[in-house]
Amino acid sequence: MLLIRCLLLSICFLSSSIALAEKKDDNQVYYKKFQEVFEKVDREYVQEPDKQKMLDAALNGMLMSLDPHSMYFTPEEYEDMIAYTKGEFGGIGVEISFEKGAIKIISPIDDLAAYKAGITSGDYIISVNDESVADLGFNKSVKKLRGEPGTKVKISVIRDGENKPRDYELVRELVKIKAVKFSLDGEVAYIRIVTFNEHTTAELKKAMKTIIADSKKPLKGIILDLRNNGGGLFDQAISVSEYFIDTGVIVTTKGRTGASHASFSSSKFVSKAPDLPMVILINGGSASSSEIVAGALQDHKRAVLLGTQSFGKGSVQTLMPIHGSSGVKMTTAKYYTPSGRSIQADGIEPDILVEQAKVEYPVHPEDEKKFSESAYKNHLKNDDKSETTEKKDKDAAKTSSEEEKPKRAQSEMSDMYKKDYQYSRAYDLILGIFLSESYKKAK
Repeated sequence: MLLIRCLLLSICFLSSSIALAEKKDDNQVYYKKFQEVFEKVDREYVQEPDKQKMLDAALNGMLMSLDPHSMYFTPEEYEDMIAYTKGEFGGIGVEISFEKGAIKIISPIDDLAAYKAGITSGDYIISVNDESVADLGFNKSVKKLRGEPGTKVKISVIRDGENKPRDYELVRELVKIKAVKFSLDGEVAYIRIVTFNEHTTAELKKAMKTIIADSKKPLKGIILDLRNNGGGLFDQAISVSEYFIDTGVIVTTKGRTGASHASFSSSKFVSKAPDLPMVILINGGSASSSEIVAGALQDHKRAVLLGTQSFGKGSVQTLMPIHGSSGVKMTTAKYYTPSGRSIQADGIEPDILVEQAKVEYPVHPEDEKKFSESAYKNHLKNDDKSETTEKKDKDAAKTSSEEEKPKRAQSEMSDMYKKDYQYSRAYDLILGIFLSESYKKAK
């Protein structure tokens, strides 16, 4: 029996070795073809070619032929990429991918040059400083978009449904991304994750502590805004999800190698967010890490997703250094939500579909109350109130209204409720869930 096992192991090992040898022999055909072309250009091109430039272009073309997210970085580009993950560089402030020979805007970053100019998710940058992106290639185009803060860059942008490009001259800014923005609207915590960089989870936890400390009353719920968040670091998506999920699988990955097969779960021993009703806002600019968080919380029934369908980037890229301080970013796996869903190219459907819309509110909310039953001079009195009590109530209401007016004017989140339709629907939903749970407890 032992001899049979040894023979079987030997056969398996031999088969594996033969397969690897055959694959290596197959690859030799491609190596030789590349070498033949490289040497022919070196010998016969009309002028002395730049061999490093040839190699860089060949490597980049090879990787970009795989998918829009795989690419090669020269040493300088690789250094820029590392700086980007740290959250500080000079540029126009956009999350991007390469598509159809142009740079597709996944999402503009809040309050930076592109955002302020009105560039939106889904726009395509087709030229930088009058040079075509298709001719420059992705890496060179990105390099030209970035630069010293205060310098100008000219871009041409095509918007879906429009035939004529829009030209913008933008002033580069220091893109020092604050990963998390937050505020308190009444008793509802509003947290916007702008990007997933090295500081996201730490800033998220700090934001929640500040909100709890500032709230004079117990919180009724949390709105987590992932709209126009193009993603970022995979490990930050895991830790953000873990903050909201007690236990269970967050995401699984599958690829061709053993290392790419992994399952990531939430530990009950790490700090958690308050267990409150929660709504997550998503839209077409929510991609990658944003979709990992949204998918995990949706599958665990931890949050209601509201907004529009997300971008649909269900793959994982690994950044790897290679010889000579260069690097490659390569798609190494697809990821799956806790229920086993792949959202690649499909995106995540919100639980409640709400398109962005504009709603006109009266200048003063009290204006719509001016005409009511009590406005009639001869209206019937309320039997439960004496004239004296009614007058006191009116005076108190008037005083209260006058006191609240300046607070409303100063309330950024109140303004947001009026201006951002998706946010206002999320806010109303939080209050509805809170009231529903309160009624259940009362019974």
